[in-house]
Amino acid sequence: MVIKTAILKRLGPIPFWRGEKKCQEELEKIYKKAAEKAASALADTAKP
Repeated sequence: MVIKTAILKRLGPIPFWRGEKKCQEELEKIYKKAAEKAASALADTAKP
């Protein structure tokens, strides 16, 4: 599954981010997990 985070990349660095990890990398992980859960939920509703 390809997760497109073009908007995050276009926004650039988050100025208020104070974490030790890079904000964009962490958000990409969250987006990927959310997309996988959404795809799974949609697949479950499509079953008869």
